[in-house]
Amino acid sequence: MTEEYVDHTVWSHTNNGNYRLSIIARLQGPLVSNIQFMVRIRNPENNAIDYTATLDGFKQLGELFLALHTVCKHPMYADGQNIAKLKMLLTTDNIKNLSEFLETLKLRK
Repeated sequence: MTEEYVDHTVWSHTNNGNYRLSIIARLQGPLVSNIQFMVRIRNPENNAIDYTATLDGFKQLGELFLALHTVCKHPMYADGQNIAKLKMLLTTDNIKNLSEFLETLKLRK
């Protein structure tokens, strides 16, 4: 008898290109003894890639998503002249620092 995977979608979002990003909880299956959380990306043809991160990896991803939520409210544009500078500036730490700075400015209003 083969045990089947039992996955539960905790959250998902489909973008304009019909790609779906989901947070999945794997509840049961071969070699599953405790609940496993993963990120699943599904393309329009319904092919999926699952990525299981460490607990610290999920924490870092969540922190970056929260920072991007703040930073992306402000338009940024790339042209041929500023690409190299943007590549140097758009790091995880810089995005988090910019987010904190923007939140501080918002509080002063």
